[in-house]
Amino acid sequence: MSVHTIERRTRGNCLDIASAASKVGYSPRHFRKIIEEDGIPVMQIGRKYYIMREDLEAWKSARGRARLEQSIHQVDGWMQQTVNGLVGPEPEDEQG
Repeated sequence: MSVHTIERRTRGNCLDIASAASKVGYSPRHFRKIIEEDGIPVMQIGRKYYIMREDLEAWKSARGRARLEQSIHQVDGWMQQTVNGLVGPEPEDEQG
């Protein structure tokens, strides 16, 4: 088996960081942070980093859903802060 054949097979089983990030719905920059925090295994070929498809699928089934829910919760919090900032404080009832 030639080196080129092995390289093609390896590339077929791998995704670069940008492609993997797109596949799971994150920006490449944010997904690099997730890779570091969650310890997703990567391999370097030349100057680029790749994730094995099996490792990405394993991460998606184990941690992907929890990460998504965490992100949604965070965005909900930001939206609530924005809405509260636009509406302003509640007026106090004047009794009298």
